[in-house]
Amino acid sequence: MNYKFWINLVYSSFYFRNFAARMKKNYIFDFGKVLVGYEPHLVYDKYFGSKEKAEWFIKNVVTEGWMRRLDIGEPFNACIKELQAEFPDYADPIGMYDTHYQEMIPGEIEGMYDLLHELKSEGHQIFGLSNWSYKVYDVIRKYPIFSLLDGMVISSEVHLLKPDVRIYQCLMEKYGLKAEECVFIDDRKENVEAARSIKMKGIVFVDALQLRCDLTTACISVYASRG
Repeated sequence: MNYKFWINLVYSSFYFRNFAARMKKNYIFDFGKVLVGYEPHLVYDKYFGSKEKAEWFIKNVVTEGWMRRLDIGEPFNACIKELQAEFPDYADPIGMYDTHYQEMIPGEIEGMYDLLHELKSEGHQIFGLSNWSYKVYDVIRKYPIFSLLDGMVISSEVHLLKPDVRIYQCLMEKYGLKAEECVFIDDRKENVEAARSIKMKGIVFVDALQLRCDLTTACISVYASRG
């Protein structure tokens, strides 16, 4: 058992509430793999009957580069048809990226609803900044965690993608935020580094327990710098 981690967690829970109560901050969260899960394997492992075959399909057909085209706002159906024309042998599983999309979202990340609710109860503002296609709105309607957000910017709406710093600036301009008063949380290091480059605090997300510890450190650091 990692005793040091659990001691730090107890310590963090105490100071998290105390420092949070004394400081109003803006917390900005990524969506996929931070607030809700995102697992294409849930659909494609079943379809192909093999995790290895599904992994090949995800890496070589519905690639990250192709998904980024959806996330930046290119027409979803047109991108599906274009990819089906390029890989006709995989037309059916490509189509499932549309028809079975909700099955790739296994639910809210454990512990995150409670953490966001706690931040809200302390008077903080909670925002979302996500690289996601228009499919995000079905996800937002389904999961209660999104009702805790005070606002959001979605890449497919503004046609910008993290880690382009312009999308962070878009969020700040839309809601009148100051970078030095923001903490940004994302599961991708490059996105966190971009936030830090414009003077936000940045945290790489692992899970809700680790985030509590990391947020406490961020709160203490900012509070001390203001003291």
